Amino acid sequence: MGNEIDPVQFGKLINAVETLEENVKELSGQVQSLNAQITGGKGVIMGLLIAAGGAGAAIMKFIESWLK
Repeated sequence: MGNEIDPVQFGKLINAVETLEENVKELSGQVQSLNAQITGGKGVIMGLLIAAGGAGAAIMKFIESWLK
């Protein structure tokens, strides 16, 4: 009696679910891409920190030998 589902409303619901599913897949891909970029960025940052530390040590060694 009052439990019948309107076919138009049901179609709208199915369309909304399909649109939501497409959006979730797209956003999931973007998150994975950002995660890969962040992971790669961490390696670059660590490399820069190590290089900066080595350069700082070399400069200090040069200044130390120059002052003697």
